[in-house]
Amino acid sequence: MKITRHPAGAPCWADLDTPDVASARTFYGALLDWDAVELPSGYVNFTLRGEKIVGAVKLKEGQEHSAGWSVYFMSDDLKGTTKAVEEAGGRVVSPPSKVSVAGSAAVYEAPDGSVFGAWEPDKHPGSGLVREPGALSWFGLSTGDADAAEAFYAQVFGWTAAAPPAGGAAAHLTFVGGVAPFGGITSGPEGAVGWTLHFGVEDVDGAAAKAVALGGAVVSEPADTPGVGRVVLLKDPAGVTFALVQHA
Repeated sequence: MKITRHPAGAPCWADLDTPDVASARTFYGALLDWDAVELPSGYVNFTLRGEKIVGAVKLKEGQEHSAGWSVYFMSDDLKGTTKAVEEAGGRVVSPPSKVSVAGSAAVYEAPDGSVFGAWEPDKHPGSGLVREPGALSWFGLSTGDADAAEAFYAQVFGWTAAAPPAGGAAAHLTFVGGVAPFGGITSGPEGAVGWTLHFGVEDVDGAAAKAVALGGAVVSEPADTPGVGRVVLLKDPAGVTFALVQHA
C-alpha cells in the first residue's frame, strides 16, 4: 500500500545499524528485492519500486554490539512527543535534532528498556510503501510487563490495545485513526525486551529458506500467528534479528 503521509503515532520508518552495509545491501536486496541508494554521508536508503522503504547506516568501530533494526513512529510535534515520553516514565536517548532537510528525529527508551524513535518529517515523509511484500508490515514488542507497555504507549502516542485474538499471545495495537492493527505486544522473559520488525513476503517458508541460502539463520521456524499470519524469526549475516510475515 502506497503512503504519502503517515498518521501521527503510526510506524513510519526504520533504520538498520550494521557493521557491514555492503553485506546488508546484498542480503536484503536479494531477499526482499530492494535497491539501494547511497547518500554522500554514507547513509543508505533502501527502495522498492522507486519508493523509500528503510535506511541503513554503518556502525563505527567498537559499536558492533549495537547492530540492529530500530523503528520510528510519526510525530507532528517532536517536542510534545519528548515531553510525553518523559511524563510517562520514559527516557530521552537522543533529543530532537534536524536531519538535514529530511526532517527531525529523536530516540527514546521506554520504562521496560525497549528503544524506539520518533520522526517529524520535512522533505522525507517516511516509508513510501507499507504492509505488502518487501515493505514493513508488522511490529512486535516483547516486554516483561505488557500492561505497563500498553499504558506507556497509550500515553505517548494514544494507541489502543485489543485483547489477543483466539489462540494468540499478543495484544494487538492500533494507532489513532487506524482501521487495522499495525503490531502487537507480547509478554516475554526478562531480558528479551524490544521491537522486532516484520517485512512482508508472499511465501514465508520459501523466503526463510532463501534467507538461509543467503547467509542468514532461522531463529524460530515458520509458524502461524493468530490474527497476523505466518511468521518466521531470522537473523541476517551480521546477526541482526528481524522477521518475515505472510499476512493471512
